[in-house]
Order: sequence, then structure tokens, then C-alpha cells
Amino acid sequence: RAAVTAEAKLGHYARFGAGLPRISDGQFLFLQHMLHHVNRDAPSYIGIVFNGSPLFTGEAGSGESEIRRWILEKDWLVALVALPEQMFYNTGIGTYVWIVTNRKEKRRKGKIQLLDAREFWTAGGSAESKRSLGDKRRHIAASQIDEIVRLYGRFEDGESSKIFDNADF
Repeated sequence: RAAVTAEAKLGHYARFGAGLPRISDGQFLFLQHMLHHVNRDAPSYIGIVFNGSPLFTGEAGSGESEIRRWILEKDWLVALVALPEQMFYNTGIGTYVWIVTNRKEKRRKGKIQLLDAREFWTAGGSAESKRSLGDKRRHIAASQIDEIVRLYGRFEDGESSKIFDNADF
């Protein structure tokens, strides 16, 4: 903990310069670590699965809020994809894929795409096994993944896709 706190004090050139989240939730630390190590000479993309905590926790001015603000101001957040509940073993909570890049394509600059893929699922724990595994009762089939990718690629408003300005957040 002391090493992380010391590195955060070094500012934005260090891994945790955007701020520190609550000690009990290291998800934003991990994302900052990955962003610190992206290839600066070429477009780099990160896809990371989070629970809802990084989206909703932290009052204005808190570590979480400052990290979100930093990501938005850098225009790194490309899309948030809401996944079906019960997708992962031993958890029934909602999860989200954050798609982050160091260089957005021109049409996405200043925008964030929200994709609602919560209804894109089939029953069963996996493609091979149609039985549930603990709390993992849902699976996204290949055809559903293809549809999610198409919605992302179209980058337009629709039933399962909404486009917002960064300033809306």
C-alpha cells in the first residue's frame, strides 16, 4: 500500500497519477497500470471486465471520481458494454466490458458508446455444457458475440446502442 501511495504522489507520469480508489477496490488501479504500459507509438486497445463499482462508486472529488474524470478528459473511453448477469462463476452481479484506447478513431473522438448486451445470452454454463456452473447460468453464443461486435462497429444509436458526448458524463 505504501508503494502505491508513494507512486500516486508522483503525478500523472506515474502509474497511479490519476488518483487512488478505495483500498477495498483495486479495479481502477489495475486499469491505470494497463494504461501506463500501452504502446505510446501506436494505437492500443484495452478491454477489461469490471463489476459496476468503477462506474458508480465515489462521490465527486473522490479517488474513483477523479480517475473517471481523468479517463474522460484524456478521451480514452471508447465504449462500455453491459453484459448479462450470471455470466461468471460464483457471481450473479452485473458486469461491464470497458473498451479503452490511447487513440480513438476520428468518428469516435469526444464520444462514448454504451452497448446494452444484457439480453444477449443463452442458458447454460458454457457452449459445451448446457448446465449451470454455480452462479454461472448464462453464456454468450458466437452468433451473439458477432452481433455485439457489429453493433460496436456500426457506432450508431439503436435499441441496444447509444452514443453520448464525453461531456454527458
